[in-house]
Amino acid sequence: MAGAGEDEQLEPFGRIRLDRIYADWASGHHLNPRLLASELAATLATCSRLDQPVNTMHACVFSDGRSDRTIPVTFGALIDYFDAASAGQQALTIATSSGPIPAASILIWRKWIERLVDEATERAEMAAGFAQPANDSGTLSLAINGSAATNLAPPLPHLSGSAPVILKAQQAQLRREGENKASEQLDKERSEWEREKQENIELKAQLLTERARSQQLMEETEQYRREASDERRAKREIEESLLSIEEKLEEAMVLAEIMRTDNEFSPPELRLMVMCCRELSHDCTVDAVAEKGIGLREQVRRWLEKRVGKPAEIQIDRFATALTLLSRKKGGAPTRSTRKKG
Repeated sequence: MAGAGEDEQLEPFGRIRLDRIYADWASGHHLNPRLLASELAATLATCSRLDQPVNTMHACVFSDGRSDRTIPVTFGALIDYFDAASAGQQALTIATSSGPIPAASILIWRKWIERLVDEATERAEMAAGFAQPANDSGTLSLAINGSAATNLAPPLPHLSGSAPVILKAQQAQLRREGENKASEQLDKERSEWEREKQENIELKAQLLTERARSQQLMEETEQYRREASDERRAKREIEESLLSIEEKLEEAMVLAEIMRTDNEFSPPELRLMVMCCRELSHDCTVDAVAEKGIGLREQVRRWLEKRVGKPAEIQIDRFATALTLLSRKKGGAPTRSTRKKG
């Protein structure tokens, strides 16, 4: 079906409003529109029962910018519409189960109606004698112009390929083929677009999955790093604690070695001095002077007298000096009791 007018509206592309079909024939088809409408109605009648709904891909109600596929368009309704057009009474509405619907609200798929129009055209041409070498001029005139011609006109010669009627038919056929190719190309591009759109959706989903996985790996790596850092810190603290224990143990071992009576290298006076310091200061936990209110020399003198008899003055001085040095090493020489609690 060719020769659409400039004011034709396609909603969407590849569809045509029902009320524009007859106008297209009047402006672009080589047959009389009323004859073609009659033949198209007859062709539709051979397609299916009158009450059979047309496939919604081929004919559907279109309103408010969208298709309403809940209202079927039957073959009988289309036949009635084109029958009325063939009688010169183009209907403004078409009957449906929901009542009359404006013909302008019915969208027809071009490729489907064009196949039927081609069949109807062939029927009309055969009926008018276009397929014969010579025809009655009155019949030919009626088929082309729709007017009653006299039978007194001379017979028409065989139509050549350059005849205006043939050229017009060829032009109409070329237009139809161009529209069909454009529609097929659009369908192909639309399918390709849908495929690419689906691929993009899938790729986006994969990207989101990979991002989530990457984020999870980063969080796990950070967690492992913190745990490893905590472990290294704990290990370092343990090592420092062990080193401190080893140093204290070394001091204790030295003192223990000094206090061994069977150690031939341990001076007896040194062992005696250590014993004096331990007893007077309670193992270096109190200030001996503040504890008893007696000077160190006097306390040392009394302690030595109990252990070894009357000591020499120089021995008393040595012991008092050692005890004083130990008190200072523990934090100075306090003036009052510093016995540890607990």
